[in-house]
Amino acid sequence: MNPRRSSRPGEAGQRPSTLPATNPAFTLVELLVTIAIIGILASMLLPALANARERARRTACLNLQRQFVLAAHLYAGDHEDRLPPGGTDNSNPNDTHTPILSHASKTNLLRYAGDLRSLDCPNLTRWMERREGWRLHDDYGIAIAYHYLGGHPGTPWDAVPGSTNRWTSPQKSGDDPTLVLVADLNVYCPSFQRILAPHGARGPIVREEDHFDQDDRLFDQTPADIGGRGGNVALLDGSAAWRPMSRMRAYRASHLWGADGAFGVW
Repeated sequence: MNPRRSSRPGEAGQRPSTLPATNPAFTLVELLVTIAIIGILASMLLPALANARERARRTACLNLQRQFVLAAHLYAGDHEDRLPPGGTDNSNPNDTHTPILSHASKTNLLRYAGDLRSLDCPNLTRWMERREGWRLHDDYGIAIAYHYLGGHPGTPWDAVPGSTNRWTSPQKSGDDPTLVLVADLNVYCPSFQRILAPHGARGPIVREEDHFDQDDRLFDQTPADIGGRGGNVALLDGSAAWRPMSRMRAYRASHLWGADGAFGVW
């Protein structure tokens, strides 16, 4: 008599049991849900990253302004206490503009400041380097991405229409230490059809000719109107700080051109 065989699975004569087959692929609904979640996360994270990058650039800009002031003082130390002239290459010495340096002033400043980019807000350097932008001005000189307020003749210039805002240009390094020497290039130029706001919520904002073609009322816009949040301002004594747009005032940034010139905000 043969012994009884075991009936455990896997032994001879027994068919092994199998688990039901599974499909590892995503269904269309699952895929769409995943894409939607990724989109939501991206929409939440990207603005935060842009805001953080803008805050970092504001700090870099502030440091550059301090270096700019230091370069101006070093120049003054070698030139009988006089700050670098704010004049242009124009034959009329009174035809000056706060963002434009003569080639001579640019060359002299760069002996102490280094690269031309050190005279620019980092947010505007790329735009400034375009020939069709604002770097080179025939008959005037080199534009920089800051208002330089030192060494300009005939200040205080006339007030902006509708205001009493006038500014005084420091001529020597020992002048009133509270005078503004360098400011971010918040500027609007109706005749030249440019509005610049170097520090919006997420970076620079620039409006050029095509912007003004939409509506004649856009010629009255200022950096605040296009989203500018403020700017860094450096004083003659070397101190520099951020100013929100609510604390800034509009001034003339061109000496002779009246309504056809540039207007700055600092």
